[in-house]
Amino acid sequence: PTNNPTTVPPTLSPTTPNPTAPPTEPPTDSPVTARPTRSPVSGASTPVVAGGTLTFGNVNPDLSDEEQAIFKENVSNAVEEQGCPTDGSAVSCNCVVTNMTFSSRRNRIRKLRTLQASSLVIEYELIIELICGTSDCSDAQQVANQVYEQVTGDLKAAIDDGSMISSVQESLLSLSSELAANVATILQQATVTGDFSPVVIPILALLSEWYPDWSGGSHKCLNDGAAPFYMKLYGGYFEPSLDACCERYFNYDIFTCKGGTGTVPSGFYPNWGGTQTKCFNSTETADTLPDYMRRSPGEWLSDDVESCCERHYNWARSDCISLSGGSVSEQATNKWYVNHQEEICEQDCAKENGGSCGGLAKPWDTLHDSASACCEAKLPWLVSSNCESQSNLVTAVGTSQWYVDWEIEKCVKDCDNSSDDNCGGLAKNWDDLYVSSSACCERIWYVDGDECTLDLPGRSLRA
Repeated sequence: PTNNPTTVPPTLSPTTPNPTAPPTEPPTDSPVTARPTRSPVSGASTPVVAGGTLTFGNVNPDLSDEEQAIFKENVSNAVEEQGCPTDGSAVSCNCVVTNMTFSSRRNRIRKLRTLQASSLVIEYELIIELICGTSDCSDAQQVANQVYEQVTGDLKAAIDDGSMISSVQESLLSLSSELAANVATILQQATVTGDFSPVVIPILALLSEWYPDWSGGSHKCLNDGAAPFYMKLYGGYFEPSLDACCERYFNYDIFTCKGGTGTVPSGFYPNWGGTQTKCFNSTETADTLPDYMRRSPGEWLSDDVESCCERHYNWARSDCISLSGGSVSEQATNKWYVNHQEEICEQDCAKENGGSCGGLAKPWDTLHDSASACCEAKLPWLVSSNCESQSNLVTAVGTSQWYVDWEIEKCVKDCDNSSDDNCGGLAKNWDDLYVSSSACCERIWYVDGDECTLDLPGRSLRA
C-alpha cells in the first residue's frame, strides 16, 4: 500500500462564504401602516366635512388673478395629499377651497403707509366619504371623530415640519409654467400656520329620511340610507315621509313612487290614453289611473259609467256606455230627435233595439214627444205626414197630386212608386200641389204641353 493517500486532504473549513452579518436595521416592532383598516360594511357610508384655515405669511399681496388661481388649486392638492386618509377608511376625499383673502399690517409712521407684512388666508373644506362600521351608519359620529383626529394630526405635522409648504412648492414647480414658478419663488420666504374647525356630519340627522331614486330610474323614493354622496353632503334632497318625497319629486307618477300602495279613489275615469271611447272603474284598473286624476278625483272621476260617458264622451255617449259595460236602455227616454243627415226623426234609445231607435241622444239634441212634433219643428221643409211616416219606418205613399220639378222643368207626381213613370218622389213642403197634370202644366206655361210631363218610362227624378 502507498504511504500517502493520493486524494487531496480534506479542507479545514467550508468553501462557502462566511454566514451573513446580522441585519443592518432591526425589524420594526409594529406594522408600517398608520393603523389597521376597519372592515367596511358594503353600501354604508357617511360624508364628513373637516374644515380649517391655512395662513401663509410673508406673501406678496400683488399676485395676479391667474397666480392666485394657480396657488389656490395647488394648496387644495397639498391639503388632499397631506390630510386625506390613506388607510382604506374613506371611499373618497376631496379638498375644496371656499375662500382666499389677503390680510396686511401697515406702518403708519410719518403718515406714510408702507406695506410691512402680508398674509394669504385660505379657508378650505376637506370632504371625506367615510365607510361606516355598521350597516345603518349608527357609528357615524365615532368614525368621524377618529378620522378627524387623524386628519388634523397629519395636517398639523405637515405644517410643523414644513412639508405642507414644500408640497405646494413642488406641485407648482412641476407645472413647468412661468406663472407657477413665480408663485413658487414667492413662497420661498413664506410661513404657514393652521386652524381647524370641528368635524361636521351633514347626513347624521337624515339617515332614516326619504330621497328620490334618480340614479336607479325606479321612479320611487327610498329610505335605505344609501343616498348618493352629493345628497348626503349638501342635504336639501330629503323628506321626512314617503308621501312628502313622492309629492315633491314624482308628483306625475305618485302611484308608482309609493310602490303601488297609494290610496285609490273610487269612481270612473275616461280612457284618454286608449283608442276606445269608454270609461274605466278606478278600483279595478288602479295601475292605469293617471296620477293627476288620482290627486284630484272630484275633478276627473264620476260616480258611474253613465255620468262618466256623459261628461267626457258626450258626442258618443251611447257607444261609451255600451263599451264600458253600462246599460244603454236605462238611459233611454224614447223621445224623438232629428237626424239631419237622413232627414228623419229618430228615437232616443239603443240602436240594438231596432225600429226607429237611433241611439242615445247627444247632449245638444232637442227631444220631442212625438215624431210629428219633431218633424214640424226640425224638418219644416218636408211634408209633415211624409216625414212622420219615414221616421216610423213606414213607406210614405205621397198624395199622388202633381208638382213642378224645377230642376228639369216638368210636372211630376207626389209619389215614390217605381212602377209609376210619372212619380217624381215625395214633394217637399214648399212644393205647390195640383190636382191634375194640366193644372200643374199651366204653372210652366212656356213648356209645350207634350213636354210638360215625364215621357221616359221608369225615370224617377227624386229619391
